[in-house]
Amino acid sequence: MTPSVTRGPSPDEKALLQRIASSRGFGHAARMRELLLYIGDHAASPEDLTEQKIGVGVFGWPESYNPAADNIVRASARQLRTKLKEFYESEEGQRETLILDIPKGTYLPAFSTRVVLADSAPVPPPPQAAEPPRRTSAWLWPGLCALLLLIVVGMAWQNFRLRAVFREPASLAGQFLKQNEGPVRFVLTDSGLVALGLLHGPAPTLEKYADRSFVSEGESELRGKPELANAWRAISLRQITSLADVGVLTRLLQTYPSASPRIEIRHARHMRTRDFKTGNSILTGSSISNPWCSLFDRTLNFHLDGDGVRNLAPQAGEALEYRNESTGRQWARIAFIRNLSGTGSVLLAAGIGFEGTEGAGEFLLNPDSLSEVRKLLNVTGDQPLPSFELLLETMALEGTARSSRIVAWRKH
Repeated sequence: MTPSVTRGPSPDEKALLQRIASSRGFGHAARMRELLLYIGDHAASPEDLTEQKIGVGVFGWPESYNPAADNIVRASARQLRTKLKEFYESEEGQRETLILDIPKGTYLPAFSTRVVLADSAPVPPPPQAAEPPRRTSAWLWPGLCALLLLIVVGMAWQNFRLRAVFREPASLAGQFLKQNEGPVRFVLTDSGLVALGLLHGPAPTLEKYADRSFVSEGESELRGKPELANAWRAISLRQITSLADVGVLTRLLQTYPSASPRIEIRHARHMRTRDFKTGNSILTGSSISNPWCSLFDRTLNFHLDGDGVRNLAPQAGEALEYRNESTGRQWARIAFIRNLSGTGSVLLAAGIGFEGTEGAGEFLLNPDSLSEVRKLLNVTGDQPLPSFELLLETMALEGTARSSRIVAWRKH
C-alpha cells in the first residue's frame, strides 16, 4: 500500500469521497457526511483544516469559537475514522482500490492505493486419510432428531412469547414513525437560550440564531459587564438541553426499539434550514428554546408565545389566548405537518414550561391518543393521518405532568 502526499483530491479521489458519502453507512449520519466532504474539499488548504476552522465551517460555530470549550470536532473526527473503517470492511468498500484515511492527530486526508485480487476459485483442502466407518446405535439418529425438534419448537415458542410481551403499541408517535420511512431527526432544544435570555434581552430571531450573530452581538452589548459577558460566552458555546426533551426521547426509544436505528439525535444549534427540506424531523420545545420551530409557524393556528398560546382564528367556544395558571394548568401544542418541501413530515411537541412539554410527550406515547385523534379527524381504519395540530391542556402537580386532554384542534 503506497500513501500519497496530502494535496487537493484528484478526480478519482473526489469520486471516492462521493461514493463514501453516498454509502449505506453514511445514510443516517448527515453530520459525518458534511465533515467528510468538508475535509475533502479543503485538502489543498491545511490552514482550513484546523479544529477551530472545522467548528466554524461544519458545525456553525461563530468565528470566536474556542475548541477548548467544546470537543465536538475531535469527537466527530473519531466517529468519522470509525465510519471509514466500517466502510472499507463492508461489501461496498471491499472492492475499492483507493483508500482514504484521516491519520490521528490531524484532519488532513491521506489517500493510498491497494491491490484488490480478482475473484478466484477457492483452494480445495488437502486430502485426508479416510476414517474407518463408525458403528452407531439404531436409536441414536432418531433420538438426535427428536431432541433437535424439541429445541426448535422451544425456541419458536419463546420467540412468540417475547414478541407478544414486547409488541410496540399504537400511538401518535408510533403512527408518525410508521407513516414516515427513512431517517428521523430528533432535534433537542437549545435550553441555553433561556439562560441567555435571563442575562440579556429576548430570545434571538431564527436568522440570528442560524448564523450565530446573536453570540457576538450579546458579547458586544455586555462588554462593560465582564462577569455577564463571560457567562454569556460560556453558555453560548455549550450544548444544553431540557430534561423534559431527554425524557420524551428516552421513552420514544424504549417504546419503539425497532425504529431506534433510524433515529438521529441532533442538538438545535447543529441544524440548518436545508435539513428541514428533506426527510423527517421531531422537534421539541417552543421557538424560544428551539428557534427552528418558527419555520412552521406560518402554517399553524396555535402559536406558543411567552407564557401562553395564541389562537389566531378562534372557533366557537375557543378562547383567543390560553395562559398558564398558578393552579398547575399548563398548555402545549402538538403538530403533525409536512416538511418545507412537502417530501417528508415534521412532528412538533412543545409546552409552555417543563410540565407542558412533558405532558405533550406523554400524550404522544399514550396508547389511547391515536384512536382519539383518528376520531377527531374522521380517519377510519388504518389510513394515514393528515396534517393537523392539537392544543392540549396539561394538569401538573409538584412539577410533574399528571394528565393531558385536547381542548382544540385543526386539520390541515
